[in-house]
Amino acid sequence: MAKTQKRGQVIRRKAQQVKVKTASAVKGAGRSARQVQVTLGDLIAAAFDTVGGEVKKVAQVMSSKDMTVATGKHIVFVG
Repeated sequence: MAKTQKRGQVIRRKAQQVKVKTASAVKGAGRSARQVQVTLGDLIAAAFDTVGGEVKKVAQVMSSKDMTVATGKHIVFVG
């Protein structure tokens, strides 16, 4: 209990208790991220920006397992 005074009167007020519910936090964490439409050209341009312009490294990044998991598609470069 907390005490405060107002014009000579003692007013007792109950402190608020805030409980964090972990169930609601976990429920929000299970949602999937929103889908974004990205073209293949955007992915290749981002790979060039990331790697630094080397074609072989861009091909490795684009055909990696991580990119397959992220996009849901397996990209193969021929050439």
